[in-house]
Amino acid sequence: MKVGVALWETVQFEGSRWQVVALDAGAVALRSLDGLRPRTATVAALLTCPEDGPLEANRVPLLRVSAFDTAPAAARAQALFLQRHVHEVLTGLPPDCPSGTRARPEYDHQHTLRQRVEAKSTELSTIGIDLSPRSLWRCIAHYRIDGVAGLLDPRTVRTATVTGRVDPRVVAVVEDVLAHQKILSTGTRARALAQIEVEAAAENLTLPSSRTLYRLVNRLDRQRHSFGNATTRRTQANRPDRAYGHQVPSRPGQLVEIDSTPLDVLVLYPDGGSGRVDLTIVLDIATRTLLAAVLSPVAAKAVDAALMLARAMTPPLVQPGWADAVRFSRSLLPEGALEEPEVLAEQLRERPVVSIESVTIDRGRVFVSSTFLAACERLQISLVKAAPRTPTDKPHVERMFRSINTLFIQYLTGYTGPNVVCRGADVAAEALWPLAQVQDLLDQWIVQCWQNRPHSGLRLLAVPQQHLTPNEMLEALSAVAPGVAVVFDTDDYIALLPRVWRTVQRYGINFSGLTYDSPALGPFRNVRSGIRSPEACDKWEVRYDPYRMNRVYLRNHEAGCWVEVGWTLQAQTLAPFGIDVLRAAQAAVARRAERPAASAAALLNEINRIQTSVTAENRVERAARRRGSTQQLPAALPQPEPSAERAYLRVVVDASDVAEDQPEQKLAGEPLPEPQPLKRFLYNEPPDDGWV
Repeated sequence: MKVGVALWETVQFEGSRWQVVALDAGAVALRSLDGLRPRTATVAALLTCPEDGPLEANRVPLLRVSAFDTAPAAARAQALFLQRHVHEVLTGLPPDCPSGTRARPEYDHQHTLRQRVEAKSTELSTIGIDLSPRSLWRCIAHYRIDGVAGLLDPRTVRTATVTGRVDPRVVAVVEDVLAHQKILSTGTRARALAQIEVEAAAENLTLPSSRTLYRLVNRLDRQRHSFGNATTRRTQANRPDRAYGHQVPSRPGQLVEIDSTPLDVLVLYPDGGSGRVDLTIVLDIATRTLLAAVLSPVAAKAVDAALMLARAMTPPLVQPGWADAVRFSRSLLPEGALEEPEVLAEQLRERPVVSIESVTIDRGRVFVSSTFLAACERLQISLVKAAPRTPTDKPHVERMFRSINTLFIQYLTGYTGPNVVCRGADVAAEALWPLAQVQDLLDQWIVQCWQNRPHSGLRLLAVPQQHLTPNEMLEALSAVAPGVAVVFDTDDYIALLPRVWRTVQRYGINFSGLTYDSPALGPFRNVRSGIRSPEACDKWEVRYDPYRMNRVYLRNHEAGCWVEVGWTLQAQTLAPFGIDVLRAAQAAVARRAERPAASAAALLNEINRIQTSVTAENRVERAARRRGSTQQLPAALPQPEPSAERAYLRVVVDASDVAEDQPEQKLAGEPLPEPQPLKRFLYNEPPDDGWV
């Protein structure tokens, strides 16, 4: 903690000890205590160096003064009562006496301090308070060091740890048993306690009572779901024990994620068999554009992953055989299920080719193979490897798999559902789609539906309330200016800021509708503070600056320091914003958002818009331009009809109805005769004539 310097005080400066021998208008004269020559320095230089400063603090830190507010009301009243009498012993007058009041004779400074202490002890004993001179001397010593906070009863401000008085060796055994639950099938707490007893007996440890162990297990679980669903438990264990990262690429292709996963659908293989397929996709993060998506009947091979890069960077129109494959699939599918190649080509021209600069991959054998690495090296693509078994390192592509499943896959026959609980009675008995036709339908869905579907994560500062489509974002992507970082390193200033009480969750601190996170919050996540005051309720003390809401400060009462925690989107703000700007932005987003729960990106864009709107005329001008842009953007590209995603629902074709005596027509790629379907499986009731 940096404090002021006084004359004849010993300070640490530039690795040596010095004594202040003179002060003059912000400059000090220093005499070396290590045999160096005398020198002068400014007070600012003396107090701003991280490792330098006074060796002895001559005043009470404000951090300790603020701890007085966390004590119970009865303890604070007792401390204020003692302060009044201690102050009278030291100065001769109570702290709240009017000016001009003379000290009582027994507390006049003509008497020694020892005599005044004995007089005060006698006075307190007459009113029924037994405070010996020795106890009064102790109160005076604490008052000189910590102020009124030093007069608090230590038993009332004592903090409790999560584990209480349990032996630390027993706590370590419980932690090991809970950590081992991640790979086991879900059991009860009784099974965990039995394992704890076995391991404690092997180490000759004495265990507390069963009720204490149950409470200890519940406190140490900390949202691990050790006794819940096994899938949830493994997901929680995969979360990184650090602050979540937030990547914001500024141009298409700057950050691309690639991954593969089995789809929840059964398809027909080219060999006549059936089974699930693997989907490998390449997703551009800046625009949410699906650069490529390839289905394979078995586990994806390394050559398939290398082909993904080529497909992502090559327009389908110039890929050999693309038009012929579409025509062939169209001849097999029901009428209207697949568009003409010319129509698809026109829609594909609206999606330009994105040049990939870097790609994030997991450590699967498909992507760490020499084939894929050689392809990336040839295309001059930088590789970023995700941490082992950490899907959160590439969250966008993981979420994209779910979107494909809910927006496309579930409408096909053979859909198996995400797990056996959601599976139909006999999925294998349903007539299935061929793999090649599913691939073509997926390509068409990407071009027609996904690329023209508004995405909540795609917004522009000019129209923050408007959700853009991937195609629109490719055309209108703009860079976001970095925020101005304001660093405060004065503990006294932080201690005087307004205070709130908050818990620290896995994602950070939630305050005033914003999420704050920092790597330094690791030891505090899902941990109780131990402050027992009625106001705190085991929450952490958080200080915030009403004029700079882009960061808050968590008080570590055990270490006696502050932990700076920033807003997760503070790097994208134009400047630090006040609480009034935040309230206005939240109200504007609530009025303009299409859905009640607006995203953090919309709030960020609204804050930046308010900060750049200086005058009323400017605001009216910008609002008019936004309204004009909002009306023109959706009309720039064709939008799919609401039922476009259901245009090819669960239609089954039996290829045996096609004439067997037309092999030349099949090889030539000419349209085959329209097949006669044996069955039609539709979610909605079909009309009497025609396809749905």
